[in-house]
Amino acid sequence: MENQDNNLQELELLRSQVAEFKSRLEQQEIVSRRMLDAAMKGQVSWIKKMSIWGSVAELALLPLIVYLLRSIAGASWLPIIVVAIVIAFEAFFNFWNVSTIRDKYLAANDVINTQQRLRTYKRREKFYTYIAIPFLLLWVVWFLFDIYSAKGIPFPSLERLLPRFAIIAIVLAVFFYFFYREMRSLNKAIKAIDEFAGKE
Repeated sequence: MENQDNNLQELELLRSQVAEFKSRLEQQEIVSRRMLDAAMKGQVSWIKKMSIWGSVAELALLPLIVYLLRSIAGASWLPIIVVAIVIAFEAFFNFWNVSTIRDKYLAANDVINTQQRLRTYKRREKFYTYIAIPFLLLWVVWFLFDIYSAKGIPFPSLERLLPRFAIIAIVLAVFFYFFYREMRSLNKAIKAIDEFAGKE
């Protein structure tokens, strides 16, 4: 009888230890989830803000850009229409792409799905950038040729074009800085998910 009581006491002790262990694991899971959510919001929120406000600024400045290219630079309508379509497309692409990583998707319990969304977003951003940059460089050449041929002015020498190319290089450097920051933040968010998934 005494042996049975000892066994029951040991069983109760074991049950309480298992319950306490499960409680600690659940608390650790909650803390880990909160840390993951904080890391995700920190890495991804500025990307969303930059994309949304950048797209709003592009659409707001589009009439001014058209006016400057037509009235001041004297470009013909075709390159202006092409660049206006590209700017509008880029703005709407940014709105759509950012909508795929909204908080309601990233706050889902499925970390694998969250990670996949971030990787897909990153892939689309890289693909779009690698297409847009060469296109815009070709457009600048077309734009300069259009202006000088329309005005009947001989194409300027390389020395006169250098300041314009310097401005283009500065704009590209700023663009690539933000692109690099965006990719780095996405990589950090994906790594945070990897570490979280590895602990599960």
